[in-house]
Amino acid sequence: MLSRSLSEFNARTVGVVALCFSIGVIGRFSPEHFPNLVAPLGQEFNWDRSQIASIFSICALTTGLSGPIAGFLFDRFGPLKLYLIGIFSISAGLVLAGFSISLWQFYAGLGVCIGFAAACCGNVANSALISRWFQEKLALALALVFSSLGIGSFLGLSVSQLLISEFGWRNAEITLGLSVLCLIPVLLILPWKKLTRGRRFKPPSGEQKPDVPVTDWTLRSALKTSSFWGFTAVFFITANGMYAVVIQSVTYLVERGLTPLESSFNVGLTGMFIPVGMISCGYLLTRFNNIVVSLATYVITIAATLCLWAFDTPEKYWALYGFILLFGLTMGSRGPVVGSLAARIFRGRSFGAIYGSITTGGGLGAASGSFLSGWIYDITLSYDAVFFFAVTCLAIGALPFIVVPRIRRAGLEQK
Repeated sequence: MLSRSLSEFNARTVGVVALCFSIGVIGRFSPEHFPNLVAPLGQEFNWDRSQIASIFSICALTTGLSGPIAGFLFDRFGPLKLYLIGIFSISAGLVLAGFSISLWQFYAGLGVCIGFAAACCGNVANSALISRWFQEKLALALALVFSSLGIGSFLGLSVSQLLISEFGWRNAEITLGLSVLCLIPVLLILPWKKLTRGRRFKPPSGEQKPDVPVTDWTLRSALKTSSFWGFTAVFFITANGMYAVVIQSVTYLVERGLTPLESSFNVGLTGMFIPVGMISCGYLLTRFNNIVVSLATYVITIAATLCLWAFDTPEKYWALYGFILLFGLTMGSRGPVVGSLAARIFRGRSFGAIYGSITTGGGLGAASGSFLSGWIYDITLSYDAVFFFAVTCLAIGALPFIVVPRIRRAGLEQK
């Protein structure tokens, strides 16, 4: 007999997970290939590093601010139209980048178009669709889908670099932009009426009725709750801590004695552990107290940051490998935690708009964390201050799971 832990997984729901995972890979593929453009853009346009980095900042900010828009479009028009909008936006952004000759054009292409596409084909839409098919094992399903972050990052960096080496960066961007359009016929043949409808959930015997009927939840009513702002704070504060580390990690390793290639490679290795960490976190959420699991991810991420902080000479391999393993295992792991708990609290017709608005915190946090880490280093000339800021953000980011009553109660219920 199929075990209870996998009772919601069948051929149809596995297909939905595979679809959302594939869309997630597409959504992450485009922004994650950006590091390969840093050197070519600097050589061709003689821009300084901050100008080039600002393109990615615009992308991250656009993704965060587009979350509510993506959620509204999902609730209003369904997943197919939202995914198609995202794919066209990816194509337009990459092709525009291939023809760009000024910074504002890169802002429009790689910044706004790609950032908006990442929201349309990212966690907002996929969480909303997955929540229509899973209830007890929603956290595990979301973890499987969110693990597309690691695969998308790996493919984005590797495929784009191969094309750049062979054809140059402009032709590579145009080729990628046109190639993504080939996915449209595949999407059009899928049974979207069935996929969008989801399935009806029967509450387990003895389970209490929700405090508020799920059909009553709208974005306006959610905005009045501490749960909404608690989840938003988790994303915003945690992203500040994570991106303060991500942005500085390669340069930090170079200044501690590694070559630029070694530094980039070692930081890139963290992405290989993201799927393992995501799926493991999702499984643990189905078996154990969700609050304890979520707090454990913060402890591990803080330990990873401390390992990087301790790496002061190339001989300290234990610190470097500790950072790679622990940071990779928990990168993005708060996504399935918040996604599953938010779906439990705000499940209903407007969940897409609600969750999209919550994820705005992540985009704003990524933008501010990237900026603040550079600003802190500029005024202190010390990585100690940067890492202290990151650890502080991570510790504060965990607090809503403890201090917001409805979030804490939902975590205790969903075991």
